[in-house]
Amino acid sequence: MGRIKTSRKTRESLGFILPGLFFLLAIDLFPLLYSLGISLYSWWLARPRDIRFIGLDNYQALLTDPAFYRATVNSLVFMLGAVPLEFLAGLGMALLFSGRLAGAQVLKTLILLPLFITPVVSSMMWRLILHPDLGVLNYYLTLFGLGRPLWLGTPGLAMASVILLDAWRTIPFMFLVMHAGMEALPREPYEAAAVDGATPFQAFWYVTLPLLKYIMLLTVLIRLMDAFREFDSIFVLTGGGPGTATETIQLLNYRVFGLGHMGLANALSILTLCFVAGMCYALMRLMARRSW
Repeated sequence: MGRIKTSRKTRESLGFILPGLFFLLAIDLFPLLYSLGISLYSWWLARPRDIRFIGLDNYQALLTDPAFYRATVNSLVFMLGAVPLEFLAGLGMALLFSGRLAGAQVLKTLILLPLFITPVVSSMMWRLILHPDLGVLNYYLTLFGLGRPLWLGTPGLAMASVILLDAWRTIPFMFLVMHAGMEALPREPYEAAAVDGATPFQAFWYVTLPLLKYIMLLTVLIRLMDAFREFDSIFVLTGGGPGTATETIQLLNYRVFGLGHMGLANALSILTLCFVAGMCYALMRLMARRSW
């Protein structure tokens, strides 16, 4: 009887799950397979009738193109510069608000405001702030005799600018998730640590971090994927410039697509997907480990 009830429950559960699963597969799998198919063809929008099957030639062209590696390096620099900064700042702010803080509700509201501003609007706002002649940042720098840096016209400063913009937009998300996770932690381990005479740092290191590590990994995973695929804020702020100093994979893909090379653009999308999927798989394996 128990086995019959279990199989009946399983069938009922599948009856609820399968329609949604088929729908998700249809809207996700079909475009992916279609994009994979296009990546195997030479297809220019300017010559719609001249479509030829070329196999893996598009992938070979990308993997031997210096522009692809330059864009990949820029994407990695942006991702590895932005995500750790956002994580540490979000975690620090969550720790600050975990205690009693005067005006905490008002401060939380102010911190979360960047989340409600669309990326294009925030990028335009920062473009004005970083303007070499009209920007408010350079105005205050000149008051202290520090000159007028070309924030968006110097390769190193341009990359730092897009990283800081992304951090300004995303630190509130990190703070929100970390703070919610800390609020949901049980109080008993902290009470036991206090009885044992643990310092605040010891309580954080031996209690908070172990209890919060999976939430931390999940937020870092989400942000790594988002940062590697970032497009709109960089496109509006620098357009990939100066030159190609901030041209990431997504901006390169946009440029290739704008040239009408559909096969090459889809091949680049597939390579990006493979990289992000591999990174996601590695972090998921790390999350599945119980030994740390």
